[in-house]
Amino acid sequence: MTHSFNLIDQPWIPCITTNGEFVEVSLYKLFTEAQYLREICCETPIMTASIFPLALAILHRVFGPEDVEAWEALWTQGAFPIEPLESYFNQWYDRFDLFHPERPFYQMKDDRGNEKSVLYLAEAIANTHTLFTHATEETTTALSPSQVARTLLVAQAFRLGGGNSGKNTPNFVDSIFAKGVLFFAQGTNLFESLMFNLIAYPDESYMLSQQNDKPFWEKDNPIEGRRVGQKMLHLIPLGYLDYLTWQTNHVWLVPETTAEGTSVARIVLIPVAKLADEVHSPQKRYIKREKKGEITWSFLYFNTDRALWRDFHSLLALDQEDIKPPAVIQWLARLKRHGILSPTQPVKLMAIGRLADQAKPIFYRQEIMPLPLNLLNSKQGIVEQAIQHAEATAEKLRYAIRLLAENVLMRGGDRQPDSGDRDKLIQQWDALATYWEALESSFWQFIADLSSGVEDAPDQWITTLCSTAKNALNKAAQMAGESPSALKGSVIAQRALDGGLKKLFNSVGEIR
Repeated sequence: MTHSFNLIDQPWIPCITTNGEFVEVSLYKLFTEAQYLREICCETPIMTASIFPLALAILHRVFGPEDVEAWEALWTQGAFPIEPLESYFNQWYDRFDLFHPERPFYQMKDDRGNEKSVLYLAEAIANTHTLFTHATEETTTALSPSQVARTLLVAQAFRLGGGNSGKNTPNFVDSIFAKGVLFFAQGTNLFESLMFNLIAYPDESYMLSQQNDKPFWEKDNPIEGRRVGQKMLHLIPLGYLDYLTWQTNHVWLVPETTAEGTSVARIVLIPVAKLADEVHSPQKRYIKREKKGEITWSFLYFNTDRALWRDFHSLLALDQEDIKPPAVIQWLARLKRHGILSPTQPVKLMAIGRLADQAKPIFYRQEIMPLPLNLLNSKQGIVEQAIQHAEATAEKLRYAIRLLAENVLMRGGDRQPDSGDRDKLIQQWDALATYWEALESSFWQFIADLSSGVEDAPDQWITTLCSTAKNALNKAAQMAGESPSALKGSVIAQRALDGGLKKLFNSVGEIR
């Protein structure tokens, strides 16, 4: 039986409409009805994120846009023109067939590998230890064409490395977006979201693109320049389109016929080529670090101990040599500077990614943050200083908590307590976590006030920092109890915090 499932006209992308309805759409409808769709909404955040590079590669190939003027012409239409999309899809229709006998979508046949369960396509067996699924190789049922299409994108974009693929092939490595936080701008509907992320192409400010740069499915010889062998290749993409459709692994789906139709239970998976370390992802934020004369650039991770908003200022840092914000932030600032987007244009910043311990995923996360455009190019310094004040306040709180813990353990004596006992007590109170958690909603209110022109927003922020720190210390003091040593420690700690905050904000003055 001949199997076929073409992503252009078959529904496979889960979305929410502007009316709040759940639908699955084809690639064709994803673009031609984008103005009626609110957002892409897959099973996991990283699956949602894996749709964006594919969609953007198609839009870049069809529309460019080469500059802000071309972008504006497309933006003012409020919808993607249908004829150019139809022409492109007609030209490359066969290359989007998931089960094409010669060139199936996003796949390359590799005879060096053996068939294995489709669960290996993402990462469910080898590394998760049933953390995200209770499925095993023995109990897994086959995936439908729409399910395996989405999982295939996740495998090429987000699959974690680790593990040996065989004697004649390299070990598995992280796929292009496997770690770190990716940033995409989000509008009020999918047309706006895709347009915001449709940065100028080509543009050497974020990635050099050669004339033969093209998406994976357009390549006549997809393994050209890839010396397939036992060693993992570290390659530089030909350009942004090659990057967006980068194939870390050779994947081959093995379809079968069931009572429900075509399904996939077995696959072949072989690692081949990773991006060279010097290639920076335009979807990530990088900070330059220097150690022993060597300069490196590190991207932002999700962190269990540090909320993402505490790095918000670095996402707005457009003119600093040691910080590279996501390309979409720079692009939106450019559109605002040219008067194409109004400073009041509603834009949010979608942060998506996973935290992993080497090859083991810890969690997936998606956060939506406001992105007032009138903060770009003008008020980043105010935001940075506000976060610096929050960090400095936390240090004053940390010192006060340490005094409280030491006095509780000293029990009225003068012998310094064991540092391990002190740290355990501090950890039990968890005052710093209380402080940071309470601040998040206040920070976004500060951002809203700042973008709205509230003059005393910085002063209100300082007031909030002080009151939040004092509340966190009071909760720790309550947990410490009412013994004489605890009451004495509470008084000492409160005096230390009050004095520290007074000295801090009298010395730095108001945030302006």
